[in-house]
Amino acid sequence: MNGAMVFQIILLLATLSKVGKAQVANAKVLRGNSRRDDLYHKDENVTVTPAGGVIFSPNYPKAYPRNLCLSWKLLAPPGSLIHLQFDEQFHLEEPTNGKCSYDFVEVEEKSQTNTIKWGRWCGQKAPSSLTSKSNTLRIIFNSDDYFVAKPGFKIYYSLLGDTNWEAVTELMLDMSANEMPATEVPQTLEDLDRTIAAFDTIEQLLQSLSPDTWRQDLDNIYTQTYIYYRSKSYHLASRQNKVDLNRLHDDVKRYSCTPRNYSVNLREELKTTNAVFFPRCLLVKRCGGNCGCGTNNWNTGCTCQPSKTTTKLHEVLKYAPETTPYKHQQRQRVRWVVDEIFLSHHEMCECACPLQPPR
Repeated sequence: MNGAMVFQIILLLATLSKVGKAQVANAKVLRGNSRRDDLYHKDENVTVTPAGGVIFSPNYPKAYPRNLCLSWKLLAPPGSLIHLQFDEQFHLEEPTNGKCSYDFVEVEEKSQTNTIKWGRWCGQKAPSSLTSKSNTLRIIFNSDDYFVAKPGFKIYYSLLGDTNWEAVTELMLDMSANEMPATEVPQTLEDLDRTIAAFDTIEQLLQSLSPDTWRQDLDNIYTQTYIYYRSKSYHLASRQNKVDLNRLHDDVKRYSCTPRNYSVNLREELKTTNAVFFPRCLLVKRCGGNCGCGTNNWNTGCTCQPSKTTTKLHEVLKYAPETTPYKHQQRQRVRWVVDEIFLSHHEMCECACPLQPPR
């Protein structure tokens, strides 16, 4: 092989190398815009029922696959709306220049007249909840061939609007009948309301209604997915930090009949008609509130009454015109004096019920 042939071979290799680099550079520029034959498409129709449901990225909470284009069309009954709540565990590929161009989840709402783009999201911040304006929503998930993340996304959907709750109850009972033994419950909501009034804790309530599965039901309160609304505090707190429902129930009983701030008119309070005061009204503590909503006999004539009172001294300005036997005496100058008055304050209160024995 002579020198001329060697030179031609070196020149050819250099040319091929430049072409290859140019193709790689073009491939990077065309990321997200080129058509991919290996893209996996899937469209799914979802009927939104009162039980609600959940949609999540494949493999959630593990890394989702590459090259996906998935869509879910949510359809609710006419006249109802769809509520979406994103799980706080949310992470897709980070945005580029502030835009979600590659991996993203998108929600849109199409009608005969317009299309509402609720948003396109990626990164690590979960979107806020949203409620549709009609009975149809579409959720779209796209991933390209680069930089997948975990856990992906999870969306809880639920039904809002006018709902036949009797049908809902029957549906939920049918669903639970396939998962656990049937539990005898009161026939009407009024009967159930009267039944739960006899219990002081959630544990007692569930033990009575579901003696075989009450522990599982208690755990499901904090892990259920088929719900109508999930507050933001649910996602931000661990189970140990969640609101104690038993304490809230006890607070209602403890603080329903309590001393409250009231302003009283001094002339009416002191039953005085021959004098005026400044200020005309003063702030006092008086018993107020109902007698423990939801407890036994709370609405059968019970009244909130003071169990301990205190008399407190108040200083006010008082004016009382002087009486004189002379009819034609010149008009006297109004003279205010500082006066001491005593008002009753309630320090402790209790409910007095007709069926409650005297203490």
